[in-house]
Amino acid sequence: MAAQSNLDRLRSIYENWDSSKGGSAAEILDLFDEDVEMRSALGSDVPSAVAGTHVKKAEAKAYFEGLLRDWEMISYEVERYIVDREGDEIVMVGRCAWRNKATGRELDTPKIDVCTFRDGKIVRFQESYDTLAFARALGHA
Repeated sequence: MAAQSNLDRLRSIYENWDSSKGGSAAEILDLFDEDVEMRSALGSDVPSAVAGTHVKKAEAKAYFEGLLRDWEMISYEVERYIVDREGDEIVMVGRCAWRNKATGRELDTPKIDVCTFRDGKIVRFQESYDTLAFARALGHA
């Protein structure tokens, strides 16, 4: 039951994230636990609001504010979900494309998110994507 509930909610959030072109960050944050740990593929030494680890919902909110301030979503496509037996860990496999507002450069990258749930809330979020493409879009590579 928890597996389907978590998956259904996550599926809806990703669909809204794509259709709103990032306008549904509040909906994502509502699914995060207050003590969420959000890990980016980018190390904290990268000069970007989305780099490093964000702990607590307030820092996750700053991540999304920085993302939407600095980047324009072009597309976000989910290819599939992989769910563990209990439904407490869900992996989203997809692809996304963004345009950096400062440089005008675009990035198109495979995207993998690992969401760990506890009591119906995401307590850990780990994202992976092409960090070299990200750096190029920033103008650093």
